[in-house]
Amino acid sequence: MTKFVAPAGKEIVAYHDPMGSHVKVKFTSGGELPAELAGLFTSKTFAEKAIVSYLDKVAKESPEANAKEK
Repeated sequence: MTKFVAPAGKEIVAYHDPMGSHVKVKFTSGGELPAELAGLFTSKTFAEKAIVSYLDKVAKESPEANAKEK
């Protein structure tokens, strides 16, 4: 299982839903997911791509990233 770390330090993982055949995303420590990570994915690859995309978006929007660009 590949683990990703959000800027706030929470781990994000993609896992197979035991109640179906889809893949879901969750914070390992619990909490509400952003809209782009909530819901069902058809494969672990698609879920992990969504996580990477979300983390890239958050990194670009952070004040630290904006300060480095100037």
